[in-house]
Amino acid sequence: MITGSAGKTTTTRMLAHILSGAGLKVGFATTDGIVLGGETVSERDCAWYGAHARVLSDPAITAAVLETARGGLLQHGLYVDRCDVAALLNVEREQIGMHGIDSVEQMAALKRQVIDAARKTAVLNADNRPCRALIGEYPADRTTIFSLDPESEPVRRHLEAGGTAYCLDESQARIVRRQSGEARTIISIADLPSSWGGVVRHNIANAMAAAALAEGLGIPFETIEAGLRSFDNTIQRSPGRFNVIEGYPFSLIVDAAVTPPGAMALAEYLKRVKVKGRRLCMITAISRRPDWYYPEVAAAVALSFDHFVCYEGTTRRYRARGEVATLLKSGLVEHGVSTDSVEVAGDFESALKSLSGQARSGDLVVVLVPAGAGAGKAVPLVRDAFAAHLSAR
Repeated sequence: MITGSAGKTTTTRMLAHILSGAGLKVGFATTDGIVLGGETVSERDCAWYGAHARVLSDPAITAAVLETARGGLLQHGLYVDRCDVAALLNVEREQIGMHGIDSVEQMAALKRQVIDAARKTAVLNADNRPCRALIGEYPADRTTIFSLDPESEPVRRHLEAGGTAYCLDESQARIVRRQSGEARTIISIADLPSSWGGVVRHNIANAMAAAALAEGLGIPFETIEAGLRSFDNTIQRSPGRFNVIEGYPFSLIVDAAVTPPGAMALAEYLKRVKVKGRRLCMITAISRRPDWYYPEVAAAVALSFDHFVCYEGTTRRYRARGEVATLLKSGLVEHGVSTDSVEVAGDFESALKSLSGQARSGDLVVVLVPAGAGAGKAVPLVRDAFAAHLSAR
């Protein structure tokens, strides 16, 4: 079981891919849907107990990987009595102020139920404060942590207590597993396609979490490396998660970074890439969020792009039409973007048309879409909207 504020779907898909490579018949459920033995059987949001029951009840499935979201835990509690391994990837302000969860500490208490259920290995993010606070709550020999900072104090203490840590070794550009004074290379960053040569750092963290979970399930290190080596950001492997669409005279990326932590991860990536032309971004956000949420999304990316198109998502049940796009525009302007550099579009198609009309050779064009089943479906629409640029190469 995998929970957290960001990275759940990608880590779930990574782990499922590793387990399939180990010869297991894998069923997994995420916000993108349900996949049983390689066949997609649902494309709805399936990070909840009803979808999990469908995976667990399939007699052909020998390994289940379950993205576990806040909503299901709030409504039904922890709906299994145990799991073999579990990961808490992070706890952020995402969804604070909703349904009685008013602080990060309350959210951590809710999500730790998933870790409490793990019988073999609990996996925790040593770089995230709420996760870090939980490391000592579980036996060190059954707790694996992961960190982008191998010299941090939490990593040092956990290793001294006899625990295991997956870390990024920046000097040799590799993911290493550390335990009892020994370090084993899991994979070179150059061989981790989901990280795009190390610039997509959140996928390095996701890969470490997936590797730690796989080890907890007894998967050989060679199989873990092979799985991570063959997992890329294509629409087939990871729909709507940093999909780079090839063939255009500019860089075109589709991503589901419409949450504060997701937007911050995108901004971190953008610090590490050089762009000849302009940086253009098409952005929306989920409508069912408190008012503070939209300025935080905007603040995370405000200084990362030259021009923004704010658009309205397909679900408007919780806010008036146009309100989300207007809130995002206000947030961008508040955080230093000139009003001339922000426009508002009424819907996804209108925003795509505007963005396509502005894209030029050498630009970086980023299309942000809400996470969930619709994220993967956005890619064909993006291809259609930018089709005229294919002949311009």
